[in-house]
Amino acid sequence: MNFQHSDTGENLWFVNARIPRALARGLEMRAQHGATGLGFTDFGIAVDGTLTRDGRGWRRVDLGGRIVLPTFIDSHVHLDKAYTVRRTGIPGGGLLDAVKLSGADAVNWTAQDLHARMSKALERAYLHGTSALRTHLDTPNMPAENAAWQVFGELQRQWRGRIEMQAVALMAIERVDQAEDYAERCRQIRSRNGVLGAFIAPSMATAERLDALFGFATDAALDVDFHVDETLDPAAQALELICDSILRTGFGGTVVAGHCCSLSTMPVEDRDRIIAKVVEAGVHVISLPHSNLFLQDRRRAATPQRRGITAARELRASGASIHFASDNVQDAFYPYGDYDMVEVFRSAVRAAHLDEEMDDWLVRQFSGASAACGFAGQGALVAGTPANIVMLDVQDMYDLVSLTSCDRVVVRDGRPVLPVSFNLRDLFAVESP
Repeated sequence: MNFQHSDTGENLWFVNARIPRALARGLEMRAQHGATGLGFTDFGIAVDGTLTRDGRGWRRVDLGGRIVLPTFIDSHVHLDKAYTVRRTGIPGGGLLDAVKLSGADAVNWTAQDLHARMSKALERAYLHGTSALRTHLDTPNMPAENAAWQVFGELQRQWRGRIEMQAVALMAIERVDQAEDYAERCRQIRSRNGVLGAFIAPSMATAERLDALFGFATDAALDVDFHVDETLDPAAQALELICDSILRTGFGGTVVAGHCCSLSTMPVEDRDRIIAKVVEAGVHVISLPHSNLFLQDRRRAATPQRRGITAARELRASGASIHFASDNVQDAFYPYGDYDMVEVFRSAVRAAHLDEEMDDWLVRQFSGASAACGFAGQGALVAGTPANIVMLDVQDMYDLVSLTSCDRVVVRDGRPVLPVSFNLRDLFAVESP
C-alpha cells in the first residue's frame, strides 16, 4: 500500500479549520472557539505534501469549521494477540481467564500467522489515521529466538515512513530473579531499540525486584513500560512500589505504567498518596478503557458493578501525565475494537466522565503519548513539515464524542488515504491501495 503524489496534484489552501491551539506550531490562529481550547486557522498543503502557514492564491477549500487533528499516536497495543478471539473465544471471567485463553493459543503463533494478523492491525490503524504506535510483545524466550520480535522487525521496515513503531518486551517481573538471563534479555532488547516491559501479577512486586529491574534498565540504557495493578483489589499497590524504587534508585529513563485500575477502588488517602508519588517520580500513566472495562469485575452470568478505569481525573488534577490507548483488539482480553483512536477517546470521555475540558483531554492524547514514548515529531500540526493530518466531519467536541459514524479524511504526506469522505474526494487525485 503506497500513496504517491499525483502528477496532476495542485497546491490547496484550506480555510476555516478548527484545531486544538495547543497542538499548533507555526500556524496563524485567528480566533478561539468559545471557551474551549480549539481555535480557527487556515493552512496550505503544497503539491510536495508540505503543511504550510500560507497559501493565499492557491485553490481554496472551505472546511466550514471542521476539526483537524494531527495523525494519532497509539501508545499501548498488543499486535501479537490481535484478531485471535475467533480461536480463543471470550473469557467467562476476568484477566486471568483471558491470560489462560491467550496462552493456550500461543502454539498457533507461527511467523506466518503473526505476520498476517499484525499486518492487518497496522492496515486498520493506518486507515484510521495512526502514524505512531508502541506494541507489547510477549517475550517468554529471548528476543532473538522470538517469532513475534522477528516479524515485528520485518514489519517495522515495511511500514517505515507510514507508521513509526516501537516494541516492548513483555515479561513477568519475576524473571529479574535470574540475573544472567535477564541481563542478556536486556542486551537483546537494546540491540533492537526496544523497551523493557514487565507484567506485575498480584503480590509479585517487591522493592528488591524493582530496584534490580531499574538497575538492569540503567545498564542497558532502556526505558521501562509496566503492566501494573490491573485489578480492582484496593490492596494492590505495585504502582507505589514502582514510584518508590524510581525515587530511591534515581532511575533516569522514561517510565510508563499501564492500567493502574486499583487506584479507582482504594481509600482516598491511599489513592492520593500514590498519585503524589506518580507525579514526583515522573511516571506516565496510560489508561486502557476498552480492555479494563471489559475484564474488570467480569463474572459469569453477572452484571459488573465496578468500573475498571483508573482515577484519570484525579491524576490529571494532580499534574500527572495521563492519556488513553487502544490496548487489545479482537482477542481474549477485548474481543472488539478496530485500532481507532477516535473510538478510544470517545470511550474514555464517556466512561471516565471527562466531559469537563474535553478539549484538554484531546490534547493529552497527543502530547502525553508523544512524551511517554518519545515519538519526536509526532502529535502536533507543524508548519513546514509533511502534512500528516486527520480531517473530521464534526465542528465541536460534543459531535466528536457523539457521532460514531462521522466521516474523516486521513492525509499522509499531503495525500489522502482511502476512503475519502464528506465530499472532498474531488479535491485529491487518489490511488487505490
